[in-house]
Amino acid sequence: MDFYTSLVANATPIDIEPAETSYFSAPGAGLDPRLFRDNKLLPVMRSAILRILFEHLNQYYSSPEAYCTVWLAGSGVSYQWAAARQPADLDCLIGVNYLKFRQANQQYKALSDQQIADMFNEDFRKHLHPLTNNFFNTYELTFFVNVKTDIRAIKPYAAYSVTNDDWTVTPETKAPPHSAAMEQKVAKDLSMTTEILSRYADALNKLGNATTDNARRNAESALKLAIDQGSALFDDIHYGRRNAFNPSGGGYTDIANYRWQAGKRAGSIQALRKLKDISVKGRKDFESQTYGMELPDTNTLIRRAVGGR
Repeated sequence: MDFYTSLVANATPIDIEPAETSYFSAPGAGLDPRLFRDNKLLPVMRSAILRILFEHLNQYYSSPEAYCTVWLAGSGVSYQWAAARQPADLDCLIGVNYLKFRQANQQYKALSDQQIADMFNEDFRKHLHPLTNNFFNTYELTFFVNVKTDIRAIKPYAAYSVTNDDWTVTPETKAPPHSAAMEQKVAKDLSMTTEILSRYADALNKLGNATTDNARRNAESALKLAIDQGSALFDDIHYGRRNAFNPSGGGYTDIANYRWQAGKRAGSIQALRKLKDISVKGRKDFESQTYGMELPDTNTLIRRAVGGR
């Protein structure tokens, strides 16, 4: 199997499908009653989240309770929780005291803070998220380690400390920002997404009708170009949004956050994510067929070199 074949095998028709996002929803009169009562996280929710997380971490690391602080953050714990999405989105963010982590897990003492965070997050994606995508038949519960130990450094909408059972960042009623520059950026993203998808669909159609090797190879090249461009645009929007919640970013009102949220509402983010997924899955399938395994990335190689997984 060559790379083109693996890419084509994963390519399916993609449409732009707008979706609701809590960012643009009207603020509720109170917090999500499925999570909170009297401004406190329901004990059953708190105990379940901590149990799931630490049972997972204890399989891979020593003494995680000693260096992990656990928060619920984002729109799910704000007043803008009621978007029509099933399951609802619930983000659990973990702050790591990296000094204590290295003391308890000596095999990782040579890793940087970023490499340790990446290691945690890779484990979450592979082993934990498949088990928490329908938490209490209500939430898609995802876990993520930020490089910053204190969640306040990333300017969350709101943050409830599951560890301390209290608010670290109290939610406020907010309205999304609006400006002509923001709308122009979102409109440009949607226009580029529409154009990329048009060329992607045309390439898929030509692949289905190709009668010569030359025609097929031309269609495959056009398909790969559209997938690559869609993946790059997704990364640009996605990583821009992450930067909005860095210390130098504007958080909730940052144009990069608005761009991401408005893109979800317009449907461009969902379509671009599918192109990104096709690219990633095609590469993994190609590596598995060619080398008998997925090739590890640089961080994985570094972890293995210092005795980790």
